[in-house]
Amino acid sequence: MLKEFKEFATQLNPVDLAVGIIGERGKNHRISNKKGGNMRSIFAVSGMLLLLLISGCTKKEEIVAPSKLPPPLGLSSITGDEKVTLFWWCSNYEDELNGYRIYYAEGEYEGDPGETIPGQFVQVDSLGVDAPCADQIWVDIEGLQNGVTYSFLVVASMDDWSKTSYTSNIIEDTPRDETTGEETIYAYQSDQTKAGFEFSDFSVVDCTGLDANYDTPSGDGDIMCERFNPGAGVRAWIDGINGGEVQDIGYMSDWDDADEAPTNGYAESGHSIEALMGHVYAVRTGDNHYAKIQITGIDDESHNWIRFKAAYQPDPNNPQYKRR
Repeated sequence: MLKEFKEFATQLNPVDLAVGIIGERGKNHRISNKKGGNMRSIFAVSGMLLLLLISGCTKKEEIVAPSKLPPPLGLSSITGDEKVTLFWWCSNYEDELNGYRIYYAEGEYEGDPGETIPGQFVQVDSLGVDAPCADQIWVDIEGLQNGVTYSFLVVASMDDWSKTSYTSNIIEDTPRDETTGEETIYAYQSDQTKAGFEFSDFSVVDCTGLDANYDTPSGDGDIMCERFNPGAGVRAWIDGINGGEVQDIGYMSDWDDADEAPTNGYAESGHSIEALMGHVYAVRTGDNHYAKIQITGIDDESHNWIRFKAAYQPDPNNPQYKRR
């Protein structure tokens, strides 16, 4: 059975992990990563196959009360492009501590954490740590599908992985698309053919023929760039088009700080918001998707273009960008 299982697993898409510990002083100690060549490929398998493998090869683990083995604390996540980064705090001072097991399930989980792991959750991997442990740990889970919601939990293990804690809190996360580089669009008054941007495929769109409602003839595009003088000099501006709405959510040194899109407070389509260096802008598209951009460059001389990086949530009505 083990041979057949391995042959099947090699045909599946891998879910890659990188793991690390954030020490008490905040220093990040990487255990394995892609650059180091030690990235492990973990295969997401169906619950049925996993149960068959476990039942034939391992014995049932003992569930230990929190007074003897506290569960991981404060599980949270950062949403990425085809990946999710999990964070939790160790509170384990047992000499017998071995480490942690990470589980995930596709879809939202409706229920509370408890003594046992819900049946739909599949183990992604186990992470060994040195006891005692009072640090924050992070784990990158890659190879996920953008726009699909996943649920995650973590448990602590001890006594050669034979005993398991109650589960951590259970969280949900939905990976989303992100540009690999920077995008540039031009002011409508400078080049109408390169003035708009469509988040669903990260493409520059033609705004020629834009009507009074700020709709393009093709219906493509969510935002556009304009250049005009409101009375204090010429500036570059961002407009929502085709029903898109924009909101300036402020300067951020790390755009991951924009953890979730606001659900109100947007300027209506066609209303201009000034483009400012380093500022992050939330966007709600006309077809009810959320996106964000961060301005990384502005034509300071003539204000003919703006440059930005972008992220887009393909799951409709899901405002999640990052940490949850």
